[in-house]
Amino acid sequence: MRLLTKWIRLVLIGGLLGIAVILLSGVTLFNHYLEKELTQAITRETRIAEGIDWRLEPLGLLDLVRGRTRDLQFSAARLAFQEGPVLEDFSFRSRGIQLNRNALWFGRRIEVQELGETELTFRIAEAELTSFLRAEWPEFAPSVELSPGAVSIEGVLKEPLLKEELSFTASVRLEQASGNSLRLTPVAIKIGEFEVPPGVLAGEVINWQFPLELPWPLTIKDFQVEEGFLRMQWQEEKK
Repeated sequence: MRLLTKWIRLVLIGGLLGIAVILLSGVTLFNHYLEKELTQAITRETRIAEGIDWRLEPLGLLDLVRGRTRDLQFSAARLAFQEGPVLEDFSFRSRGIQLNRNALWFGRRIEVQELGETELTFRIAEAELTSFLRAEWPEFAPSVELSPGAVSIEGVLKEPLLKEELSFTASVRLEQASGNSLRLTPVAIKIGEFEVPPGVLAGEVINWQFPLELPWPLTIKDFQVEEGFLRMQWQEEKK
């Protein structure tokens, strides 16, 4: 009788261990599957995706069915959506994401419906900003130079009477204009050797909309101008 009781205990313990192993294996498989799907979706929706890394908190079957994640981190060395500039040192952290499960499982794309507390940081090289400005204003052939706390733009102006090109340098102030755009305001312009009087610049504001095409409900939190880079911080949109 004692031997039978001991055998039953061993069977129960073995069964519980087996169930635990199955559950843990299931959690690992769920995470691996979702990470694979997210990586493939990001790759399809971007033109550059280098050094991608996902870290997800353990998921359950119900999370997977609902298209919901728990805490997660996503990083990339370089990332560029179809219409936007190259984003470097891309780091995304969220307390959870509600995805459109039909879009993910059947459309193989990431469609974010809701974000928990989220922080996104990345930096944009001045070369990328130069490319953007040249696409917007090719006639000025502008180039951007970034240094700590300062932004300057160099380019050329075509003088219609003399049919000459005059070089110009502009110091600008960068400000947040809306949830996803920055305003570029000239504070000093020098055309050739001529300093443009400050009064001429009054009211001259260039609205610069960043073409980031971030497909997620995020808004600018802060930004800093560094040597050769613009570093930005974004957060989830507040309801």
